Amino acid sequence: MEIKDHIYNFENFSERDKTLITRAIKTLYGNIIKKPENDDKFTFSDYQCIVPSPRTYQGVWNWDSAFHLLAISRFDKKISQDQSRVFFDNMLPNGQLPDVIYTTGKKVVRFTKPPVFAWAIMCADQISPDTDFLKYAYPYLKKNLAWWEKYRFDGTLFFYKKSKMESGWDNTVRFDFPHLISGCYAIDCNCFMFDFYRSMEYIAKRIGKYNEINIFKSKKDKLSANINKILYSEKNGWYCDYNFKLKKFTENLSPASFMPLFCNIADKKQAENAHKLIKKSFYPGMPTISYDNKKYASSNYWRGPCWLNTAYFAVKGLKNYGYNDTAKDITETILQWCYDNTDSIYEYYDSRNGKGLGAQDFGWSCVFIIELILMNNI
Repeated sequence: MEIKDHIYNFENFSERDKTLITRAIKTLYGNIIKKPENDDKFTFSDYQCIVPSPRTYQGVWNWDSAFHLLAISRFDKKISQDQSRVFFDNMLPNGQLPDVIYTTGKKVVRFTKPPVFAWAIMCADQISPDTDFLKYAYPYLKKNLAWWEKYRFDGTLFFYKKSKMESGWDNTVRFDFPHLISGCYAIDCNCFMFDFYRSMEYIAKRIGKYNEINIFKSKKDKLSANINKILYSEKNGWYCDYNFKLKKFTENLSPASFMPLFCNIADKKQAENAHKLIKKSFYPGMPTISYDNKKYASSNYWRGPCWLNTAYFAVKGLKNYGYNDTAKDITETILQWCYDNTDSIYEYYDSRNGKGLGAQDFGWSCVFIIELILMNNI
C-alpha cells in the first residue's frame, strides 16, 4: 500500500494536516500484528488485526478495534472488517464481547467495553457500502444488544457494572467514591446505546429486515426521552452521570456530558447550555474531567488529559448544533499538539501543554486525528 495514493484525496488540506494523516495511516498499518513464525498459539488466524500499540499492548481491545474498523474502512475494507470478525468469533455464548483478546488466545471477560461496534460498522458502511458484510454482522450485533439489555439495563437506562475499566475510562474521576460505577447511569453508556439502536435500525433497513426496523426505532426513541428526563439537570443546565442509588447527580462533568449533542438528542436550549459549559470549563483542550474539577490532573491518565476519542465525540456534537467556531478552535488545539509531538502519535495528551503521554504509536489517536481533520475540512 502506498500512503501517497491515499493522501492524494486530501490534497487541498494544509501541509500540517497532510503530514498528520500520513503519520496516522502509517501508524495504523504498522500496528497490524503479524503471526510469528512457528507460533502455534497465535489466535488471530489470517485476520489482520490492529493492536492499540505494538510497544505496549499485545492483543486487541474491544472499543479500540471498533474505532480502528472505522478509520481503516476509508482505505481497506477487508482489514476494516477483520477488526470486528475477530471479536465476533470470540463472542461469549450469552452475547457478551470480550474486553481483550491476547495474541495467545487468552481473553479478558470479567467485563466488556463500551458498545460501539454497531455504530462503527454503520459508519464504515456509509463510507464503503457492503450489504453482505452487514448480513454477516447483524446476528452478532443483535445478540450483543440482547446481552446489554439483559445484563446492563434496568428498564429505564443503561449502566456499566463491573469496574471503571468497563467504561473504558480506567481511573476516571467520574466514578470515584461515593459514585461507584455500578450505581450510576453513565451518560456516555446511554448515548452509545442510543447509537446502537440507531445503527441497528440502519442495518436492518439496509439488509431488508423491515419488520425489525420499528422495534429498534421505538427503543431508541424511548431511551432518548429517558436520557433527557433523567440525565439532564434543568437547575444546572448540564447533562451528567446520575447516581441512581444516592438519587443525585455526580456533578463530575466530563466530555461525556456532551454526548447527547453527538447523538442529536439535545434541544436547542440544552445545546446552548452545553456550549457555554465547554467554553467555561473545557476550552481549549477538552480534558477528560473539567478544568475546574478539584481532582483535575492534566497528565494523569483519565483524570484530566485529553483523549482524542472522547474529545472527538464532544467536538462533533458542537458541529452538529452549529457551534463551528468553538469546534474548530478545540480541534486546531488538539491537532497542533499531535503535530508538535513529532516522535510519535501518543495515547493521550497533557491538556495544559499538549505533551504526548502514555503509549506511543497509539491506534485510536490515529483514528481520531483522521476523523477530526476530515470533520474540520468539511
